[in-house]
Amino acid sequence: MQAQGADPNSTAALKVLAYRDAAYLAIDLRDLKVGLEHALDCLYWARASGDESLQVKAHVTLALVTMESYDDVSAQREFLSARTLAEKIGDARGVALVAVNASHFELERRNYPRAAQHLLDLLDSPSIQALLEPDAHQLSEIFHINFVVAVSETLLADTAPYSGAAHLPELKRQLAVSSARLAATLRDQRDLTLPDTAALLDALTRHALWTGELPVARALADEHVHRVSNADFPLLYGRALLDRSRVYARIGDLEDAILDAGQAVRYFHEAASELWETRSREQLAAIYAQAGQYREAFETQREVTRGVENLYRDYHQQRVLVGQISQQAREAEVRAEALAEAALRDPLTGAPNRTRAMQVLNQLHARARQDRPSAVALLDLDLFKRVNDTFGHLVGDAVLTGVTRHLSAELRQQDLLARLGGEEFIVILPDVTAQEAEVICVRLRDVLHGISWETLAPGLVTSGSFGVAVLDGVQDITGVLTAADQALYAAKAAGRNTVVLAGTIDASPQMQPY
Repeated sequence: MQAQGADPNSTAALKVLAYRDAAYLAIDLRDLKVGLEHALDCLYWARASGDESLQVKAHVTLALVTMESYDDVSAQREFLSARTLAEKIGDARGVALVAVNASHFELERRNYPRAAQHLLDLLDSPSIQALLEPDAHQLSEIFHINFVVAVSETLLADTAPYSGAAHLPELKRQLAVSSARLAATLRDQRDLTLPDTAALLDALTRHALWTGELPVARALADEHVHRVSNADFPLLYGRALLDRSRVYARIGDLEDAILDAGQAVRYFHEAASELWETRSREQLAAIYAQAGQYREAFETQREVTRGVENLYRDYHQQRVLVGQISQQAREAEVRAEALAEAALRDPLTGAPNRTRAMQVLNQLHARARQDRPSAVALLDLDLFKRVNDTFGHLVGDAVLTGVTRHLSAELRQQDLLARLGGEEFIVILPDVTAQEAEVICVRLRDVLHGISWETLAPGLVTSGSFGVAVLDGVQDITGVLTAADQALYAAKAAGRNTVVLAGTIDASPQMQPY
């Protein structure tokens, strides 16, 4: 759901998408410092755009980049921010995006039950419908891949997700649906990139291991290795070899299992992926032990320990850098919030501006369709040009600020007084009838007329004319504002300092205009 007033083709919105893509490219190139900087810029411009759906995407981008730098606390915080915002604005696609990427986070940490739980929660929520939209094909495909991997591994380990065994029948039913969809996608072969194909084969191999279809698992693993063997993707090839090594070990072909795991170690070393190199050595040590080659298992496990020490040392060497960038993230958050707030405020009076008023009107218009009407009043300060001409523009500015302060004090917390420009204001009154709104505006008119300006400009008196209309969900917002504007015109024609309700002829009791 795009925030009202935001233009998806605006400069800010385009920068959000550009910085997001740049951040993901930096992840692929393993330049995490640059990735974090791009992710921060992505969040900054998302806030500047005023589009809350873009902000959800930006938080997810920052979560994925911090995840790659093993700053799990920051990653989880960004996922939480994204989900909270998506739920607040009713962005079903955003909720689904967060769930799918949070499951990816847990899969990379091999927390399979937690990954399954994220997807199960999405499956049980109305937001799952977002995956059925025509332009959600890619997100839907990733959901099914992650679901098959997470649930297959959870069932292989015989560890039910956090919600308990009561959900196992549902998990197995959806697992059958998702695996069948992945198999159909693989057969179709249209528009599949090599990483897409590798992900499908990996997921289906894990599913075949769980179902006990070991010949199917081996065939899928062989195809996985064959597909990526000629591509210049050492990480993809290493993971394919590691997966096939696991299949070989499961069917008892320990010699080939050792060969594949050893090759995977070399490819991950070539790709400078210390984490996956260490994981490969772990698997190799376990297979050596399974084959009774205990000396080789011991030597390999010792290499695992050295790898972990290297990872630990690298982690501490990067802590200062990550800390600096995390601080930049917090500062960017504060700057972005301030920018977003400033974009919705009138710089002179501090009142909400036209953009903010339109956002609120759109929200109330949606509520009005559910039989929750509200009211809108346009206010124009009477003969305000005389104030500027007689007392000067500095006094005129002080009057506008003072009017804003006095009238805002008369309104409820849920009401809104916004400055549209010049001496024009709008009063938005949620959940009130036309008659109640008229009474409120009469009170505001009296307060406005009774303000003392003696210390500012002796002899100065202010008054205002109000045109009131109902936001009932039938008329669109333009029609409601047009009706209020016509009522305001009638109030001016009736002598000013007057409240007129749209659709009526008689004005409310009025004072003599000054």
